[in-house]
Amino acid sequence: MRLFYLVLCTVLSLFAPLSADTLEELFKSSEAFKRAHVGICILDIETEKEIYTSHAEQFFVPASLQKIPLSVTAFSILGDDFSFQTTLGLEGFIDQEGVLHGNLVVQGGGDPTLSLTIFSEWEECLKKQGIRSIDGKIIVDTSVFETAMASPFWYFEDLGNYFGAGACGLSINKNSYKITFKPGKKEGDPATVLQIDPPIPYLTFHNEVTTGSAESGDQAYVFGSEYSPTQFYRGTVPLDHETFTIRAAIPNPALFCGMTLAEKIPVSQGVEVVKTKRPQAPQLHVLHQKKSPPMKKILEDLNHFSINLYAEHLLKTIGHGMATEGIKKMETLLKESHVPAHVRDGAGIARTNLITPKGFTKLLCTIRKNPLYTPIYDSFPPIGKGSLVSFSPVPGASVRAKTGSMNMTSNLGGFLKLDSGKEFAFCVCCNNYVGSLKDVIEETHRLLVLFSSTEK
Repeated sequence: MRLFYLVLCTVLSLFAPLSADTLEELFKSSEAFKRAHVGICILDIETEKEIYTSHAEQFFVPASLQKIPLSVTAFSILGDDFSFQTTLGLEGFIDQEGVLHGNLVVQGGGDPTLSLTIFSEWEECLKKQGIRSIDGKIIVDTSVFETAMASPFWYFEDLGNYFGAGACGLSINKNSYKITFKPGKKEGDPATVLQIDPPIPYLTFHNEVTTGSAESGDQAYVFGSEYSPTQFYRGTVPLDHETFTIRAAIPNPALFCGMTLAEKIPVSQGVEVVKTKRPQAPQLHVLHQKKSPPMKKILEDLNHFSINLYAEHLLKTIGHGMATEGIKKMETLLKESHVPAHVRDGAGIARTNLITPKGFTKLLCTIRKNPLYTPIYDSFPPIGKGSLVSFSPVPGASVRAKTGSMNMTSNLGGFLKLDSGKEFAFCVCCNNYVGSLKDVIEETHRLLVLFSSTEK
């Protein structure tokens, strides 16, 4: 699909006097796009005048374009300096032998950026406090967020994979782990699991992955649901690789966190995950606090690399821990911005999210024209960066854009600035596309030829 996006960017840079009907025919004349739903909107940012439109006021599934209205809503509510905070504390006292009589508490603050390095920081902190063992529990408190991690509007087939990892009050390592397979000697042979990284102490997996043909790529998927200790690995990995690694969702990140911490210090009563606020919790003595990067950096990573987990954490944060309340905040902002939409999540995984290309480009104009939203504009990757890393430059123009892709959906929206200084907001949505890569390449070639001749 990279060439498809390149063509769209090339189209936007030319701005030849083509009609919407002509654009529509480009997508309908090929068998690959014959029954696809295509919408295009290009606006002059300064005047918001329409340059090209085609089906621009119809609803489309936005996929990861959904992260842009989420970014605007979260930034508007939380502000530029907002950061998450994770706390390590104790309940009880430490005796002269270095025994903590009470509980060690990890208090999640909803930080989606918390990495595995936190364990080294906690271990060093405990050493400085002289704590050698715990006569009590390790409690992981996730009550800052609701108990449900994943959206009820996501497909089951998404939940076990890294891109479908749910948002937990204590998330770590982007709630994902790596599975490394060794393909068999021939097509159809079982593929062996060589490594789980990091190790998930409570996980039971059933490996049904086999060896696919050479150059078949990543066709392996993980099936499982939140909190479940059991996952199934299914599909194929390519024959022409010595090893092949995929990423999966950690089903219970808070429990993983507590059990991993318990490996570093003896604890008599094990690990407890607390999902709702404890009504009579003892006073917490804070030992260590970890702050996330500020909002600007979170948005940059969110939209450069389209991190679904970041989006869902922001959604729950603006909703005071509840995704449904976060959705209401997004719907309010979009309604006030006169952007028709149907919101089901923050990441764009839900196939029932809806937005119009015209509404999306109107929102882009607002982002570009309001200096307060500069961090959001900066979060769109330019050509050669983030999700646009393999895109080729557009002659005579610069582009910053957000991709939105999932099965049968390929969208691109963002900003185009000509060398003359003229700026445009654009959105191209292609939904219900069914076809092979060969179909896309052929259509891409047709588009390149047509627009090159039109430029003359």
